[in-house]
Amino acid sequence: MPVPVTLSRAAVSVEIRLTPLAITVRRDGHRLVGPIVVRTCEGVHHDQFVQWTEGVVAHEERGDWIHARHSSILDASDHVIKLAVGEGATLEVALPADDTVHLDFSPHEPVPLRTAYAWPGHPEQRFTGLGARHGLHADQAGRDVQLGADRRYTGPDCPPDMLDVGGIPQGDYAPVPFVLSSRGWSAWLNTAGNGTRFALGDEVELSVRGASGPLRLRLLSHPTPAGRLRAYLRANDALPALLPEWGYGHWKSRDVYAHQRDVEADLAGYEAHDLPLDAIVIDSPWETQYNTWEFNPHQFPDAPALVADLTRRGVRTVVWITPWVNLESLDG
Repeated sequence: MPVPVTLSRAAVSVEIRLTPLAITVRRDGHRLVGPIVVRTCEGVHHDQFVQWTEGVVAHEERGDWIHARHSSILDASDHVIKLAVGEGATLEVALPADDTVHLDFSPHEPVPLRTAYAWPGHPEQRFTGLGARHGLHADQAGRDVQLGADRRYTGPDCPPDMLDVGGIPQGDYAPVPFVLSSRGWSAWLNTAGNGTRFALGDEVELSVRGASGPLRLRLLSHPTPAGRLRAYLRANDALPALLPEWGYGHWKSRDVYAHQRDVEADLAGYEAHDLPLDAIVIDSPWETQYNTWEFNPHQFPDAPALVADLTRRGVRTVVWITPWVNLESLDG
């Protein structure tokens, strides 16, 4: 059996076993992730887009997973090694910076339906991330999530036949291919492709559809969760600007404020119970039409007086808007 190859940088080391191919990531000598295997599967997908709700019904017909077993070294340096995997595929393993491991797998043609990295899970592992989500739990452990196809409406007016199939498919709120583990690592799949999946159960399996390009995994092992999140944000040039102090305070919202008096009732309730309040969010609908920026006078008979009263009491008014400008629509 070939001797494993090891890359190291600062506290992180990566052990690469060539045959059968397996990769183990350690920090300060302790196993962090692994052994990671590479796998592919053939098949076809029949995703259905529901235009009315912008939802996706995901469906695939998959063959068996095929594990990449044999590999050989094509090129190597201090912090990068490139492997030939099977017949024509390549895998590049790199440590571009402290606490960061890159795995880039490029399958051969014709591309398979799916490519995946997988490794053993842990019964006490917890996960958060994958973007802003609608759901009852922040912990994503035990779930198999396809980004863009993971939100269904199950409210009181959902038809029974739709409840039987899990609810009405709706567009995901803001899917992000990044997950934060309680075991000291974070994983970012550098992709914007449809069909990206995070299976976070007894086995961790991160996969993309082959048509979306190489399978690019960025493992972050910074000592703290905040450090791993900052590294992800910096890599995407997405560190948010500092908000004014009130922006980090307590905001109150309802899904819909049917009338101005409901806003006033919320304000009165907070004052009656001596609760701090920094802002009230008036969600959609509140305008005469989307992005006219005019309060609907039937909902808000005296919007200027309402905003002035909130301001006088030290409460900001935040309104829901959409990222486009309404130039001509009069009916929606």
